[in-house]
Amino acid sequence: MKVAIIGMGLVGRILAWRLHETDQNIQINLFDQYDRHYYGTGLIAAAMVAPHTEVPNTEAIVKDLGEHSFQLWKDWLPALAQKMQQPLNFQQNGTLVIAHPQDESDWQRFQIKACVADIDAENMQVLDQEQLISIEPELAQTFPRALYFPNEGVVDNQALYPALNDYFDQEKNIYWYENTRIEDIKALSQDYDKVFDCRGNGASKDLKNFRSVRGEVARVIAPEVNISRAIRLVHPRFPLYIAPRKNDEYIIGATQIESDIDTPVTIRSGLELLSALYSLHQGFGEAQIVEFLVGLRPTFDDNLPKIDVGEKIVSINGLYRHGYLFAPILINDLLNKLLGDDADIHFPQFIND
Repeated sequence: MKVAIIGMGLVGRILAWRLHETDQNIQINLFDQYDRHYYGTGLIAAAMVAPHTEVPNTEAIVKDLGEHSFQLWKDWLPALAQKMQQPLNFQQNGTLVIAHPQDESDWQRFQIKACVADIDAENMQVLDQEQLISIEPELAQTFPRALYFPNEGVVDNQALYPALNDYFDQEKNIYWYENTRIEDIKALSQDYDKVFDCRGNGASKDLKNFRSVRGEVARVIAPEVNISRAIRLVHPRFPLYIAPRKNDEYIIGATQIESDIDTPVTIRSGLELLSALYSLHQGFGEAQIVEFLVGLRPTFDDNLPKIDVGEKIVSINGLYRHGYLFAPILINDLLNKLLGDDADIHFPQFIND
C-alpha cells in the first residue's frame, strides 16, 4: 500500500507516526510546502491537553474527545521516547483555574458551567487557600481559592517535533519531500492508494464555512517563578493561560482574534497580555521575554473538526485551538475506521460515510 500525507503540521506528523506504527509495510510519502523546521502553529502552541477546563467555553464533545486523547498521549509518548531514546515529557499535574477577588463572579460562572457539563468530583475539585498552598504555594499569596482539574496535562511540543523528525528519518518506508507544494491533490491521488489532506489553512480555498483564528502567545524565562502546572486566569477582559516548560520557561497565551493576518503582535496586545501575567505573579516582572509568536488556527464555523473520507482522498481539518486535545483521538478513530473497526470510534463527524 502506498499513501501520501500532505501537510506536516501536528496532524500530519501524528498521522504519519501512528499509520507507520499500525503497519510498517505501508509506504508513506510526506509532502510539505515548508521544511521540517518550520515554526508552524503546532510548535507555537502551549500544547495543553485540557478536556475539562475547555468545556465551559465550548461544546460537550470536547470533553469526551479530550479525555480519550489524554489517555492516548499517556500511552504513546513513553513508547516513542523509548524508541527514540529521547525524553518526551507529558506533564500531568493538572490545571488550576483562578481569578482575582474582584472577578469572583466570573470564576463562579466558570464553576457552574463545568458542573452543568457533568465534570464530576474526580475531575474537578474546589481548593481553599490552605489546599492551594500545598500544591502551588506562590499562587496562594494572591488567590484565595482555585478550581483544580487533576486529569489534564501539557505536552512538550518542543521535544515532540524533533523526535518525530528523527523517527521519520530512521524508519523504513517513510519518505519526506520538504519545500514541496502540492497544488492538485486529485491529480496526485492517481499515484496513491490513499491521500491524506492535512494542510490546515493551506486548504482554505477548497473548503466551505472555513476561516482562520489568530492566536498570540509569549515565551518567557522566569527564574523567580515556580509554577508546576497549567494555569488559567479567569478575567472578564483578559483571560490568560500559562503552560510551564522546563528550565524556568513558560508559554503564555490569551488572545483569540477573528483574523487570517499573521503580522507580528501589536504593542497593545503585548501590553495587555503581559499586564495580566504580572497581576498573576509579580515574579514575571523580572522575566525575560524570549519571543512573541503568532499562529493562525484552521477553523470551521462550529469550531469543531471535520474528517471527510472519500474513496481515495481523506481530509482532516478544523482543529481550531484544540490541536493537542483532538489530534490523537481523531487520528486513532480514522485509522480504526479505515481498518474496518467501527466499534472503537468516538468521533461522530465523519463525512461521506
